[in-house]
Amino acid sequence: MSAPGRYTGAMDLVDLLQRRFGFPDFRTGQAPIVEHVVAGGDALVVMPTGAGKSLCFQVPALARGGVALVVSPLIALMKDQVDGLVRKGVRAAALHSGLSPDGRRDVMDRLHTGDLELLYVAPERFSPGFLATLKQVDIRLFVIDEAHCLSQWGHDFRPDYLRLGRVRDALGRPPTMALTATATPVVQDDIVDTLGLHGAERFVRGFDRPNLLLEVVRVSKEADKYGHLPDLVARAPALVYAATRARAEKATEALRAAGVPAALYHGGMDPGSRTRVQDAFMQGRIPVVVATNAFGMGVDKSDIRSIVHVDLPGSIEAYTQEIGRAGRDGLPSRVVLLHKAADRRVQEFFLDNANPPPEWIEALWAVLCARGDNPVFATLDELADAMSIGRRGPPIPSRAVASCLRALVRADRARRIHPNDRRAGVRVLPGGPRDAPSGLRGRVWDLVREVSPRPGHAIAFSPDAWAQRLDLSRDQLVAALRGLEDRGYLSFQAADRAGGVEIVDPGRPLELDREALEARRRHDRARLDAMVAYADTRCRRRYLVTYFGEPAAYETCGTCDACRAATGRAEAPRVLAPDEHLLVRKLLSVVARLTRQGDRETWPAEVIAHAALGHADPALRGLETLSTHGILAGGAHGGWTTRELTDLLDALADAGCLDRVATKVSVAGKARPVSQLSLTERGWSIVRGGDADLRVAFPHGHKLLAQAPTPTADTDVPSDLVARLKDLRRSLADAGNVPAYVVASDATLDDMARLRPLTQRAMLGVHGIGEKRFAQYGARFLEIVRTWTEGR
Repeated sequence: MSAPGRYTGAMDLVDLLQRRFGFPDFRTGQAPIVEHVVAGGDALVVMPTGAGKSLCFQVPALARGGVALVVSPLIALMKDQVDGLVRKGVRAAALHSGLSPDGRRDVMDRLHTGDLELLYVAPERFSPGFLATLKQVDIRLFVIDEAHCLSQWGHDFRPDYLRLGRVRDALGRPPTMALTATATPVVQDDIVDTLGLHGAERFVRGFDRPNLLLEVVRVSKEADKYGHLPDLVARAPALVYAATRARAEKATEALRAAGVPAALYHGGMDPGSRTRVQDAFMQGRIPVVVATNAFGMGVDKSDIRSIVHVDLPGSIEAYTQEIGRAGRDGLPSRVVLLHKAADRRVQEFFLDNANPPPEWIEALWAVLCARGDNPVFATLDELADAMSIGRRGPPIPSRAVASCLRALVRADRARRIHPNDRRAGVRVLPGGPRDAPSGLRGRVWDLVREVSPRPGHAIAFSPDAWAQRLDLSRDQLVAALRGLEDRGYLSFQAADRAGGVEIVDPGRPLELDREALEARRRHDRARLDAMVAYADTRCRRRYLVTYFGEPAAYETCGTCDACRAATGRAEAPRVLAPDEHLLVRKLLSVVARLTRQGDRETWPAEVIAHAALGHADPALRGLETLSTHGILAGGAHGGWTTRELTDLLDALADAGCLDRVATKVSVAGKARPVSQLSLTERGWSIVRGGDADLRVAFPHGHKLLAQAPTPTADTDVPSDLVARLKDLRRSLADAGNVPAYVVASDATLDDMARLRPLTQRAMLGVHGIGEKRFAQYGARFLEIVRTWTEGR
């Protein structure tokens, strides 16, 4: 160890990781990145959401000593990371617009006194004054998170990020690390060029997520998507993404109508409502959230089991970022894209608005210059109305106006004015009151007279700067100025809250680079084409991995639905897809029911298959009325042959779910050795709904993928039994004063009617019934099932 707080060797870094963060070791791929940056190297890190990017700069930040300056685009992201670090004893803080004057002053004091190890800031924070302050600080690491935001080819371009190359130069080019979850090779090159990181080591890894079970379900009608949703989110927690607010609302209504407690989240909701939904989901009080892409930034929930897209995303980058929120705990999680050919049109509409024609950009420039003010304060709707005057055809949408503004910013002909930088105005009135005001107003009046001693002279000022100087909140300052205005001391013009745009060199004609605009449109269309191609690729995992430039170790993964459809038997044991796991549980429940109700512990594989398919078999005499008899005869799992099910039983024996028991049977008067099957403890666990990480060399998996399941009623589910179970659920819910889903979900009642359990052990094999729920409600449900069975 070279100096206190400085770490040099790999063992030192593991020791630091254990002591400061509580992790036993680095994840795969993290250690080389950390060692490279600790040694002073620059790095570009491209790793998917949930792969552990943050630790790749947090560990070097502590190992190098001094201060690590971290640029992050959203307050929520900063807050989540800072809160997590502080809980671990790391000296971290963030500077953002949500802080009070006391909060900002405290952070700056800690920065000056060397009490901070990491400081998070927004990209627009780098004013000349703030840069001057940073030059006095021992900054040993410069980190740019969400670095794709600085690329014009990225999916979330933000002009403030373009300044970060100059910021790095002003800071003396400390070791620099750029991180992103969504950078293709083209975007990676743009990041390197913009930041001047030409010698940086590139680390592109982690996109291969074998625990994510990737599927595409094709539908012919929009309504079919909403019919599929209840089954697809049965494994919760679950997220459902929709392209628009209207579609998110439809999906939410469909889930609620099916008895699934789902919450809605989109950018049009008030901040308080959005926060309540996100907090409830994070705390497990809401199992399903239906959202637009506004949901997800800063959501670090490790146990999300299902993510469903009811609409085609606009790019692989966006899709990868959203599905990356599933299965961060490493357990199997289902990722489904509901797709129909016409879905492309929605994204083409968004693409057109994101790439407006040059004539619209020129129209916006004319409107801005004609206002006579610089900067211009106006809403997007006001600008859209002005641009549409005298225009033939439909009005220009405000979404397209925002894209026109971004084009002017990229062309360096406009600058967006951050809300904190918008100026207010004040003018001391001639002949005003002679008595000096007292209290809070007196302090503000003294400052006004200091900066504007001449009556009648108007001045512009920054409300935030004055509030900080007087140790007041912005609201206190504005209230004092309003009070002084009411009493005739001055006139006050508040800072405009509408969007502000500063026109750059308004006297110079606008000359657009039309070739660059068209190149950007082509690039966005190519990204959409790549997303559409994902639905037809022969291996979904390999497609996602190679898209970001990471080499794949295989031609076909064997686990996505495309691979499973193309092969009869998997080459090696693998994690099962949810539909496969359900089939296995049904088949093992046949063995369980035969064992409990029959007079023997072991059964030939062919007899078990006959029982599952509902076939006649001499060995099953007296057992044909068991609830599991014919459980695989039809519905979503129909179409299996006796031979195929015996292959599956053989694979389950290899996986430890069944024991092979050697015995002898009499055939034509001779004893012949045969192998029969009995349930193991692991098999019983699966019947009860456990062992989610079961790995099986699953044969004939393509049979489950021959066609997408339809959202019609399963013929294995007696509707009259379901009705009785729902009546009981309603009475139990009313008696307990709880919502119906607390007693049992629709999926649980359907599974109960399908399996028709007659014992506690069998009931524990029903989806959603655990020990606690059985203790509360199980006996009553068993009574209904028994009564129904006896009455047949």
